[in-house]
Amino acid sequence: MSRALTLSGLSVVIVSAFVPVAHAQHGGDGHPRMSPAPVAVEVPSGGLTFPMQDLGGRPVVEVRINGKGPYRFIFDTGASITVIDAELKDELKLPVAPGMQAAAPGHGPAPAIVSVDALSIGGATLKGVTAALMPLGSLFTGDQRPRGVLSASSFPGHLVIFDYPSRRILLRKGRLEEADTASTLAYGADDPLPTVPIRIAGHETRVHLDTGSGYGLMLPTRFLEELPLASKPEPAGKARVHGGEYPITKARVDGPITLGAYTLELPDVSFTDVKPGFGPARGNIGYLVLRDFVVTLDSRNRLIRIVR
Repeated sequence: MSRALTLSGLSVVIVSAFVPVAHAQHGGDGHPRMSPAPVAVEVPSGGLTFPMQDLGGRPVVEVRINGKGPYRFIFDTGASITVIDAELKDELKLPVAPGMQAAAPGHGPAPAIVSVDALSIGGATLKGVTAALMPLGSLFTGDQRPRGVLSASSFPGHLVIFDYPSRRILLRKGRLEEADTASTLAYGADDPLPTVPIRIAGHETRVHLDTGSGYGLMLPTRFLEELPLASKPEPAGKARVHGGEYPITKARVDGPITLGAYTLELPDVSFTDVKPGFGPARGNIGYLVLRDFVVTLDSRNRLIRIVR
């Protein structure tokens, strides 16, 4: 079976991108897949804790690649593959990943898929990492712009904890307990990115839990017709992606919005149809929701815990 890699939730500033990738020897089966796991994950036995730097609410960490850097990377649950700024290609001299190829994401050229010997964050090291090269310079400016996106799913067998209230990130070896309907939520084996169930004015759907998004709740535009609204929809800018822009609309929803055991107090909801390449379009929840929670990702067991 072919495997595909996705970068669906890079909603940085107003950004969304998607990168389907498959083994070269097989055709795609139309379903996104998770990125190949690193060859090795090395985290100190006592775990690690480091500050959660910030880019418009998106967690930022410092990363070294094959000993070079550090580079600022967004730490993103909404990316199943790590992304490196294509401007670093010559500096890093990364080889093309054998047996992997990228398909054009529908709004830009296909990225190169490369191999990284060692990627380190604090005292943790990932060895044998598959990454995509993308021109992030066209999406970010300034001296403090991020030079990549680190997939939070790159640490199988470990817990990645985004402690928003304390502005810190923790890495711990371990696993979450079984899913419930309150705070520990499961996502399916066929979903390339972590998703959570959400109930909006009596309507149930699943959305990506996306630390790479600076928004609150964003849904496909079809929900403008399906949900009861408490305000008239109004234009709210554009979602900018590599190769295109998509309009965003905002409106207040007439009814409660719940995530697990928690009711979300949101002044409005955003709606847009940025497509993730193939497969069903989903919405996402980002910083304006997550800032009140401690979010724990167990990518090996496909579980998410949210605690407020």
